[in-house]
Amino acid sequence: MTVMKKNLMRASFIGAAILAAGAAVAACGTSAADEPAMGLTTVTAEVKDITSAVAATGTIEPIRVIDVKSQASGEVREVGVELGDNVERGALLVRIDPRDVRNTYNQAKADLDVAEARYTVAQRKLERTADLRESQVVTEEEYETALLEDANAKAALVKGQNSLELAEDRLNDVSVGAPISGTVVEKTVEEGQIITSAKEMTGGTILLRMADLNEVQVRTLVDETDIGVIKPGLEATIKVEAYPDREFTGNVLQVEPQAVVEQNVTLFAVLTRIQNREGLLKPGMNADVEMVIGARDGVLAIANGGIKTVDEARALVDALGLDPELLSQRVEIPMEDGAESGDEATEAVSEAEQADDSGLPSMERIQAMSQDERREFMMGLSAGERQRLFALFQEQREARESAERADPASPKPAFVFVETPEGQLTLSPITIGLSDWDYTEVIAGLEEGDMVFQVPQGLVQQSEMLEFMRRRTSMPGMGR
Repeated sequence: MTVMKKNLMRASFIGAAILAAGAAVAACGTSAADEPAMGLTTVTAEVKDITSAVAATGTIEPIRVIDVKSQASGEVREVGVELGDNVERGALLVRIDPRDVRNTYNQAKADLDVAEARYTVAQRKLERTADLRESQVVTEEEYETALLEDANAKAALVKGQNSLELAEDRLNDVSVGAPISGTVVEKTVEEGQIITSAKEMTGGTILLRMADLNEVQVRTLVDETDIGVIKPGLEATIKVEAYPDREFTGNVLQVEPQAVVEQNVTLFAVLTRIQNREGLLKPGMNADVEMVIGARDGVLAIANGGIKTVDEARALVDALGLDPELLSQRVEIPMEDGAESGDEATEAVSEAEQADDSGLPSMERIQAMSQDERREFMMGLSAGERQRLFALFQEQREARESAERADPASPKPAFVFVETPEGQLTLSPITIGLSDWDYTEVIAGLEEGDMVFQVPQGLVQQSEMLEFMRRRTSMPGMGR
């Protein structure tokens, strides 16, 4: 029995007793893998439409809520709307008892009549005094007194006019009209209630709250790991429990700059605008939002279970005893213009990988080594070389992560397990692009109809467990 068969048998006996697992391994030899299909399922590369989205939950809320208050104080005599009513701008909402302000208006009107009469009398007296002054019948002092009385009467007239205008405004204030066309989303007063005006130091009583619900928004909290791909203008689909068979569409408005920390998880609020002309979406509804970050129609794709990242592949190579040199393979991306590099993001990663000319191996070469080889290699480096190597790896990793955040569909290296013509399980490089929950785009490395094996990552844990057993026990056959 081969090493590969031994490891695949380990995968099929997850959860078995340790002694049983040890006995199963005891009969295994140390040759190349030749039974790849044992205990494994396969997936086939096929043409698919892929839509990648970031999912989040949130709450429907109005974009702008207006507090309606009154400039007049007194008893509420009439409330002209009910909760949920749609009203036009200027429609009557609330009427306040007008008796006090009407009395004030009448008094101001009477005061203005008196001021007008006094001003008329003062003008005539000033004219007569001026004529008599020319005839030297009145003294200069009497003329000045008449001039002052005329000025005082004019000032009283202006004051009376202002008071009447103010009283008229207050008389109109007892009828509170809708400031916007919208929906009454909250009603806080009833007939007979005493309210205070907005001019009071308390700020006044809130009569109603109104909002325009023709357009609403969803506020969702998105993990910081996904926020880099969320941009204003992204298309989003929204579903609410009230209409489970209907999808609403909207667009991302903005990502709020201030983070929110919940249970040690850093989140950012994302606002998504939705047209709501039919009025189906109500404030407070729970909504599931998917923000589309990329879409590919009619591309070659494979189920996610068949794809291994570089790190996953490295761990499985160690667990299965395959040749680490397989990890150094890469697929050239074919371009229409004959170029070998990808877009700007890919070029940025390539530049970072080639930034060091000291002769140190690339990150991929280090990753392709076995644990013992890496340990031996690192021990052979000086402290300065190790520091330079770690700095180079960090730069390469940051460049790759930055490229992936900027474009989720950017080409990325990956691996699949395939069967060789000789019936052996081996690692094959591919280049992947956009992913959704089930499938990932294959840019290069596979063709339609190709089959790959879904090798479980649980083999890594089993390999580590059996290695631990081998080192801690003296059972026959536990050595490799």
